[in-house]
Amino acid sequence: MNWRDYEKEIYEYFTQSFPGTSIKYDQKIDGRYSKVERQIDVLIEGNVAGFDIRIIIDCKYFSKNINVKDVESFSAMVEDVEADHGVLITNKGYSKAAINRAHYGPQKVDLDILNFDEIHKFQGALAIPYVGHNSVLAFAPLGWIIDVTKTHYGLATLYQRGLSLKKAQKNCEWMYINFYNTEENDFSVEDLIDFQNKGINEVDPNTKFTYETKNIRKDSYPTKIRIAKVNSYPCLEVTGFVQFEGFIFFIVLFTPEEHLNKNLRKLRYVLSVAEQAKIEFDNTKVIAQLTEEIKNSKDLEEKSEKHFKIGDWYKEMYDYPNALLNYRKAVEYYPTHYPYLKKIVHDELKYGDVDKAIQYSSQLLKLEPQHPTLPQNLIDTFFKLKKEKLLRSFFKEKIKTYADTEVLGNLYFHLGLVELNMGLEREARKNFKKSRSYFEKIFNSDHQVFKSIDKII
Repeated sequence: MNWRDYEKEIYEYFTQSFPGTSIKYDQKIDGRYSKVERQIDVLIEGNVAGFDIRIIIDCKYFSKNINVKDVESFSAMVEDVEADHGVLITNKGYSKAAINRAHYGPQKVDLDILNFDEIHKFQGALAIPYVGHNSVLAFAPLGWIIDVTKTHYGLATLYQRGLSLKKAQKNCEWMYINFYNTEENDFSVEDLIDFQNKGINEVDPNTKFTYETKNIRKDSYPTKIRIAKVNSYPCLEVTGFVQFEGFIFFIVLFTPEEHLNKNLRKLRYVLSVAEQAKIEFDNTKVIAQLTEEIKNSKDLEEKSEKHFKIGDWYKEMYDYPNALLNYRKAVEYYPTHYPYLKKIVHDELKYGDVDKAIQYSSQLLKLEPQHPTLPQNLIDTFFKLKKEKLLRSFFKEKIKTYADTEVLGNLYFHLGLVELNMGLEREARKNFKKSRSYFEKIFNSDHQVFKSIDKII
C-alpha cells in the first residue's frame, strides 16, 4: 500500500461509516488567513452523532511516528479553513509531545491510527453481541475494531486496530460492551447509573462524576454518557448508555485523560449508530430429540435435567405454557433441586399459575426453612414481580405451620422485611420483635441476627 491507496482506504472507510453525510476526497478550500488554497485529504460536512460540523482529515502514511511539528502544522490548517474538528490519521503512531499538543492545544484536533494491514482473528468493524433474544448491531469507530471474544466483563471489546486486547488494556485505551435486561423490571438508565455509581463509590467515595445528557441518536431511544474520575484508577472510566426496548445497551470506555476528546467522540459514534435487533429461535428439532431421549432414560435426575432444558428451549420461542409444563416435570422428577425451584417460582408468578407459584414456594422453603437465604430468595422474586402482598400472606400462613423456634424466628424476621418494604412500619416492628424473642431462646446475645434486628428497629 502507498500513501495514495491509504488516503482512498480512509475515504472509503468514512463513506461507509457516515451514510447520509457529505464526504469528499481530495478537496481544496481557501484559507481565511493564509489566502491560499489548502488541500484537504477528506472533507466531512453535515450531521455527525447529533452535531452539525465540518471535519477535515489529513492522512499520513509514514514510516515513523508523527511528531509535534506535524500536529502544529495541521492545527494551523484546521484554524485556517475554519473547521470544527480536525482528524490526523497515521498508520504508525504519535510522539508523546504530539499527543500533548493535540490535547492541550486550542484547536480541536484528534489523533488516530488506522492500519488496514493488521486485522486479527475475531476482529472486525461490525459485530452482533447478544444475550437471549436481545441483540445489537455494533459498529467500530475509526481506527478501532470489535473483538467478539467474550470476557467475564463484557460481550465484546473494542480497541485500536492492530493491537491485542492485552496491549490495549496496558495502554488503558479500550472499551467493552454489555447489556442490562429490563424485560422483567422497570429499570431505567438512571436506575442503572445509580446502581453502578454506588459500586464505584465503594472503590473511591471521592469519585467525581460528570454527565452528558444530549441525545446523539436520530431515533427516540434516549442516551446518556457518564464520565467517572476515580482516583485509584490509572485512567478515566466513561460509560455510554442507550435505553433500547427490553434492555439497556452500555459501553464502558477506559481512556487516558489526554485522549478523552478523541475517544469520547468514538464512544458517541458507537452509541449513535448501534441498531437494536431481535434473535428468533426455532428449537423444535432439538426439543424432539431430547424428548425421545427422556423416553429411553430411567434416571430420574437425568429426566429432570432434560425436561428443564426443554423448558428453556420453549421459553426461547416464547412458548410459555409448554415451558412451564416441562419445568413442572423437572421438579416432579427432582423435587429438592434448589435452582429449579427458584426458577419455577419466578416463571409461575410471571407466566403461569399463582397457586402453583405458592405451592413451589412452600416446596422451596421446606428444603431448609431455618436458613435465611431461602425466604430472602422469595422476597427478591416476589418483589421483582410486584407481588409483595401475596408474599406477605404466604409468610403469615407458613408461620402457622411451623413449630421450630429457629424457623419461626426466621419467618417473622423476613415477614418484617416484607412489611417494612411495603411501608407497614408498625406491623414490621412487631414482627421483628417476635423474631428476636424466638432467636433469644437459641442464640447467644452476640449473634449477628440481633445486630441486624437492632439496626432495623
